[in-house]
Amino acid sequence: MSEQVLPQVDPSLLPPSTRTGLTDMVAWLGRMRREHPVHRDMFGIHHVFSHSAAQQVLADPTTFSSDPSHVMPAAAAELTSGMLAVMDPPGHTKVRKIASQAFTPKRVKNLSDRIEAIAEELLDQITESEFDFVARFSQQLPLIVVSELLGIPRADLPLFLGWTEKLLAVTVPNPNDEAELDASIASAQMGPLIEMQGYMHQFCAGVRAQPNDGFLSDLLQAEVDGQRLGDHEVVNLAIQLVQAGHITSASLLANSVLTLSESPELAARLRADSSLVAGFVDEVLRTKPPVPRLQRFTTTDTELDGVAIPAKSMVFVWLLSANHDESVFADAVRFDPERAASKALTFGHGIHYCFGAALAKTEARVGLAALFRRFAEFEVAPDAQIEFYEGEMFTPKSVPLRARTA
Repeated sequence: MSEQVLPQVDPSLLPPSTRTGLTDMVAWLGRMRREHPVHRDMFGIHHVFSHSAAQQVLADPTTFSSDPSHVMPAAAAELTSGMLAVMDPPGHTKVRKIASQAFTPKRVKNLSDRIEAIAEELLDQITESEFDFVARFSQQLPLIVVSELLGIPRADLPLFLGWTEKLLAVTVPNPNDEAELDASIASAQMGPLIEMQGYMHQFCAGVRAQPNDGFLSDLLQAEVDGQRLGDHEVVNLAIQLVQAGHITSASLLANSVLTLSESPELAARLRADSSLVAGFVDEVLRTKPPVPRLQRFTTTDTELDGVAIPAKSMVFVWLLSANHDESVFADAVRFDPERAASKALTFGHGIHYCFGAALAKTEARVGLAALFRRFAEFEVAPDAQIEFYEGEMFTPKSVPLRARTA
């Protein structure tokens, strides 16, 4: 049997590594927007780079499905049922109605004081002048908040931190090699997701027997149109609530501190004028989105910007590129905390707009305010080599921070 020979490909069409940051990636995305706004790569994956095309894809879940089973049969239903990110209507509509209750504006507003108290508690535990901001603060704050929201004991949080580390380390192999892809998915299923499912099944059983004040207790009793969620739906939704309320916020907090360390003048401006913090958080989300791209799967033959896309194709929607589209954001590479970033696609668009967006922004604003109160100044250790995960999230592995108390 002869070996499969992959076609020759121009190396300039391959995305650069993000291990050391986004500089090279942003430059590459800019060139792709100009020269190949919709690009089919050597594996048959279609990449969408412009803001208008990305918005079109995200607004059309009928053509561009979130359900990976269209092209990846290994995406077992029992693994993904209840996970909003990989669901389409009508199932998505039912589950989202329930899930959105966890992060309503009123509930998030009521959480502000508790978020501040947890932030202060975490900072009280830091007595060193240099510490890992990721391990000691940015990973801890949102995980504690969402665990309290769901009623998960704080003593169990190290388990979730371990599962998060494993998930962030997962990389996707050649999506055109079905055997390789199936093996990768199976590995993920037998790893952190399966372990989390086992934990949440036991935890939900305990909550059913002894209801508490957590949102998960309400979730088990909630109904939409007279129907309750099935056990798999509740478990997987709870897992996604933890992930949505944890990983995104942790990434935002860490990238915010990195941004401030790169620009002492900006940090001074935020200290002097707290009204700029909200805009600063929005601009960090625009320029360093925790999820640089989303996956969609075509259900039928379609066309985008004049490029034909067959049914059962994988489509990568580059949010990072859309957020740097010069036709939407003037001088897009410039960081401007006073920019109106409402058109950024960081949290998605349409029916899959992230229901945890308000909570993530609140945690970042409250967390930064606590840092400014506690430390007269802080900076990333000058000799630190910041390394980022290279999976589907853009977040630093560690941020050694030097700080001087106020």
